[in-house]
Amino acid sequence: MADGLSGIGSMPFNVASHIHEQTRAREAIETHLAEQRVEKAHRANHKHLEDLAKQTLDLQQSYDRFGRKTTADRPQGTKINIEV
Repeated sequence: MADGLSGIGSMPFNVASHIHEQTRAREAIETHLAEQRVEKAHRANHKHLEDLAKQTLDLQQSYDRFGRKTTADRPQGTKINIEV
């Protein structure tokens, strides 16, 4: 074609389809990253609760029912930072 427009007719559709594919891919990546953040937070909370339960058990074994410290052997360095 001598008018210089050959091959341009379908170009906007191709560009739009690429934009839609890129949008879908970006949304899938964002969704995946959000799910990973939620799983990471869940694992951290679960680990924190397990550590608190272990610390509570250790404290229960270290004191008798009257609040007196017993002579239970406790390994050094078992203190847990409760802040998250």
